[in-house]
Amino acid sequence: MGGERSNARVRPGFRTGGGDRPLSLSRFRWSEPNPVAVPAGFLAAIAGPELLAQALIRRGQRHAASARAFLDPGLYSPTPPWELPDIHPAVQRLEEALQQRERICVWGDFDVDGQTATAILVSALRSLGAEVSFYIPVRAEETHGLSTAGVQRELAAGARLMITCDTGSSDLEAIAYARRRGLDVIVTDHHELPPSRPPALALVSSRLLPGAHPLRELTGAGVAYKLAEALLQAAGSSLAASSYLDLAALGLVADLAVQRADVRYLTQRGLASLQRGERPGLAALMQVAGLEPGRLSEEDISFSLAPRLNAVGRLADASLGVELLLTPDESRARALASRLDALNNERQLLCQQVFQAAQAQIEREPALLEPPVLILAHPAWPASVIGIVASRLVQRYGRPAVLIANPPGQLARGSARSLPGCDIVSAIAATAASERGLLANHGGHPMAAGFSLPAENLEAFKRALIAAVKPAEPPTLALDAYLPLTNLTMELVSELGRLAPFGPGNPAPAFVSRGLVLASHSALGRHEEHRQVIVSDAAGNHHRVLWWQGADWPLPSGPFDLA
Repeated sequence: MGGERSNARVRPGFRTGGGDRPLSLSRFRWSEPNPVAVPAGFLAAIAGPELLAQALIRRGQRHAASARAFLDPGLYSPTPPWELPDIHPAVQRLEEALQQRERICVWGDFDVDGQTATAILVSALRSLGAEVSFYIPVRAEETHGLSTAGVQRELAAGARLMITCDTGSSDLEAIAYARRRGLDVIVTDHHELPPSRPPALALVSSRLLPGAHPLRELTGAGVAYKLAEALLQAAGSSLAASSYLDLAALGLVADLAVQRADVRYLTQRGLASLQRGERPGLAALMQVAGLEPGRLSEEDISFSLAPRLNAVGRLADASLGVELLLTPDESRARALASRLDALNNERQLLCQQVFQAAQAQIEREPALLEPPVLILAHPAWPASVIGIVASRLVQRYGRPAVLIANPPGQLARGSARSLPGCDIVSAIAATAASERGLLANHGGHPMAAGFSLPAENLEAFKRALIAAVKPAEPPTLALDAYLPLTNLTMELVSELGRLAPFGPGNPAPAFVSRGLVLASHSALGRHEEHRQVIVSDAAGNHHRVLWWQGADWPLPSGPFDLA
């Protein structure tokens, strides 16, 4: 007798047709699982099944010692913070500011990585007795990064030292102005660097490290954590940077950091800290999100905590998010968490409206899908949510997507999202280089970027970007194994869960069950944007799949393989 074996929340891929040329109903090209030889003694070293061993080896952990350290952060040796570029002069200047009782301003960014990085440095400096304030631009009124007006304001308030978090690498003009006015600037960042180095006192950036360095993939929160660690060590403080691990993990996961080396270590340790629920603000946020702290996962960060913190930066003032992360007052934490939850509900509605409008544009103008990059613009779209919608369009159409909000009489603001193999930030930089004054500003990562431009330059920008983006191969889903439904047990899920936290660089294992049929499906979610799908095999075994953002995808009508 068949029965339901387990639940999963996934973005499944279906393929139908059989034979050597299946039709994929997802945007992934499936990479068949290659045989993996498990060395003698490997299974005993990891104390797990062969599927776990094969998954570890496929993820580069070919030796028993490295595999054990991958699974157990207690066996990993974290990299000293002193290997970050410019960290010595940064710590020296901070120690001087502490000794001289100088006022310090921490300048952050409005996403989760920026909020957590800001909270880490403010907390560390306050623990050492610093006179410190923080500032995060208001997204609706300002842009990313340090501004000349902001420097003027902080100088008027008496600041003698400024530290940027998750921003600053491209703000050459504002930093040069600060330097002329006698305000020292320490940049901590991880974004792509411009051709000219910013004239900061120190540039503490993971982006300056070699590609294979264990600190190379640190995001803004990770760099801030390492700076706090170095500062506390240098000051001989009895306080440990480990009290900020929860914040570091939150920023790393939210910013899609590559889950290898020190990033993985910090995320593992930080998740354990989050599960203890000791920070009042995050405990309150988990409560409104309906999360159980003791079972918190990186998926809960991505789907529940990060969207709420991002919502306050998108629709209001991200300083409220930093206040939530810093406050020791449980009553204030509950009030702030409720505010963030309400803003997230508003954000979800806006995203759904923009997504539907984007889909309508594409249906009216199918030619929009002919270029290698999808570019859409609308004067009524809120710039605060177009990046989220661009991500959904990448998943839907399998190509980079750029959404632009161009309200009348204002600079147009765009958000771009990409997929592996297409460096969208370099493509946007190429458009800026092709015509002087085309863009007002731009920056970001290979997979996500932002920019602004005069509205009259919009058509020229579209032409230049289409020319700069080369057609990308469909993303590949690397399959780990073929498994029948009867093998998909909770015991196997538990064993493979030891590979978590999952993310870029450490994808969740992908298995395929063959010859399935669709038994039933139903809509889920406040806006019915998700799907519950029940599939069955020839023996009558059933499996329930929760398909995130699956409502707009077609379903197979005949037998199919399910990944």
